[in-house]
Amino acid sequence: MIISGLFLMLASGLYGQESESGTYNQGDSALFPQGQLFYPSMASPKEPRTHVTYLTLKLPDESDESDDTINIGSVGFGDSFGLVRWSGWGKNDAWQLNISGTVLAQFNMDADSMDLINADYIIGFPLSYRNGPFSARARFFHQSSHLGDEFLLLPQIESLRVSRINLSFETIELLGALDWNGLQLAAGPSYIVHTDSDLKRNSFQASIDYQSRKPVFKPTMRFFTSVMWHSWEETDWDSDFNAKVGINIRSPYTEKRAIQIFCEYYNGNLPFGQFYKLRTEYYGAGINVSF
Repeated sequence: MIISGLFLMLASGLYGQESESGTYNQGDSALFPQGQLFYPSMASPKEPRTHVTYLTLKLPDESDESDDTINIGSVGFGDSFGLVRWSGWGKNDAWQLNISGTVLAQFNMDADSMDLINADYIIGFPLSYRNGPFSARARFFHQSSHLGDEFLLLPQIESLRVSRINLSFETIELLGALDWNGLQLAAGPSYIVHTDSDLKRNSFQASIDYQSRKPVFKPTMRFFTSVMWHSWEETDWDSDFNAKVGINIRSPYTEKRAIQIFCEYYNGNLPFGQFYKLRTEYYGAGINVSF
């Protein structure tokens, strides 16, 4: 259906160049547009991004009052690619359809062979909309999560042991956002439409992102901070909290090409696939690359 629609636009000659001013003529459309209409929260752990993060994970030890601590290498490789953008009902609004995908993996850096602990595979089709400072995104995506072979075969810390399940599901996520002077407020629900496991379906998230309007040291360097709150019916609506703060170094030639250097703190049920029932916290630092 999507591919057929793209070929129809090519055949009809409706596609053109996207406007750099953010205004669109009615009926205009563009294949493979640059940039995004909706900007997801930097603190969201499940967005398709390419990053390397070194984390210290604190695991509660129920046998005594101490905590087990392990060092985690968290890596991701992913992106969201614009397929087509078309104008809305006025000059300031537009729609965009993307395809997005990512692989998120966590490694035990304290193990001799740096064992793979968990890997999440996510692919989706985000449909975004923007009208001035207001933007929204509807995303249908599939996620499957798998434990690493070494993790299953070798002895593990007691508090890190989990029983493997067939964690695979499809979700519809709806988010709305409002931008104002470098500040973005976003919120919305998600619903699991199909799952191979016995999972409860509803969740909700809200976030606040800020990027300084004034550059730091260099014209292309800007300070940013991001905070996200998430709650899922499956985990009894417990609150998950994630925060990032750092520097965004952008290319002077294109907005998307950038590097973010950040510190991160998380408290809640782990966002690492098979470990979603484990409630703990971690902190660390990392680098995110946007192509």
